[in-house]
Amino acid sequence: MLSGEGSIMIKLKSGAEIAYNREFDQFFQSLLDAVIKESYGAAKENRKPGDTTRFNELLLKEVMDNCIYVTHQLFEIAKDNEALSKFMVTGFLFNSVVLSLSQMPESTDEDDGESGTDMIH
Repeated sequence: MLSGEGSIMIKLKSGAEIAYNREFDQFFQSLLDAVIKESYGAAKENRKPGDTTRFNELLLKEVMDNCIYVTHQLFEIAKDNEALSKFMVTGFLFNSVVLSLSQMPESTDEDDGESGTDMIH
């Protein structure tokens, strides 16, 4: 997890490492991409031919396992760098909420005089 002269690496279950980037959006995207890629690869290796239900279950299990693995590392980082871990947790929550906004229905409240598509100002 902590590697070299203070550079922070987040490891996935497979051993793949993602370097912490102070530009949180880039770091978050790199981490998401790595979790998806590594989880997909692990699920594909364990897939039985023609069994798509099993593959989907394996994929979700691998994603969850990687998320748990990363979370444990964040708890360890918090012991040495509480500010960084707070920043990361806040960033994760913020990005998760922003990603969820696209799933929200348009506003039906006509009193505000604005379209629900202009939710973020």
